[in-house]
Amino acid sequence: MKKIELHIDALAAVIILIAASLGFNFYQRYQYLDLLQEHISLQWRSLTTEFNLSSREASLKECEEENKQDERLEIGRE
Repeated sequence: MKKIELHIDALAAVIILIAASLGFNFYQRYQYLDLLQEHISLQWRSLTTEFNLSSREASLKECEEENKQDERLEIGRE
């Protein structure tokens, strides 16, 4: 039977490699969550901006309609 020898330097290298891999994965997870939160924030801001824009456009159209009606009334009075 063959004996399996475990070299301390190989074991240390494997442990360091696993620790570095786990550390990098945790760092990536932190970055991902940070970017996800920023993305959600930007999506809400975009939605709010679109809502405000459509609200302002509707208000502007309403004012234009009122202005046209006022002009018609003034022309009718003359």
